[in-house]
Amino acid sequence: MFPHTAVFRALRGAAFVLAATAVAAPQSAQAQRLLGRPVASATSALVSTRSLDSRESALLPVPVEGIRREQLRDTYTQSRSEGRTHHAIDIHAPRGTPVIAVADGVIRKLHSGARGGLAIYLMDDDGTTRYYYAHLDGYAQGIHEGQRVERGEVIGYVGDTGNAQPGDYHLHFSVAVLDSPSRWWEGENLNPFDLLRSR
Repeated sequence: MFPHTAVFRALRGAAFVLAATAVAAPQSAQAQRLLGRPVASATSALVSTRSLDSRESALLPVPVEGIRREQLRDTYTQSRSEGRTHHAIDIHAPRGTPVIAVADGVIRKLHSGARGGLAIYLMDDDGTTRYYYAHLDGYAQGIHEGQRVERGEVIGYVGDTGNAQPGDYHLHFSVAVLDSPSRWWEGENLNPFDLLRSR
């Protein structure tokens, strides 16, 4: 299963390294513990033992149907209102474009809020990775909390709900590694761009 492959873990390690370099901050003990190996060795293993094609096949699928990897833009470090950092990427597409599950897992929470609008929290089968989809126009028919979904399954549709500007249709997509699966709203953020696109 995709999230449990050694390639995914190595790629996630590389994403941690890239994020750490960008903000000049050391890796947390949590990241080291989840990877089960030093981050540096995971990165060197990725570079030395995997070809570009292998890395491409190990990436998460783009969560918006019809969007190519080269269309993605890294908005992870952009500033937002109230002094916040984005910690996500925005994927623009026409209203109603299908949004898919990027991994096998369980719909942990369907949420409606002032910032994220209609949103989905998807818990990966690995038990530690959470994917967050926001500003949705709606949920796929039949989607409910506790439901198992498979990678590639449609779970919602691109919209502009929440604090998105009217007509600015996009998916706000974030990835976090959790200390505790019971606290699904918290976690250590990863840059989704590094998991979706091979630099």
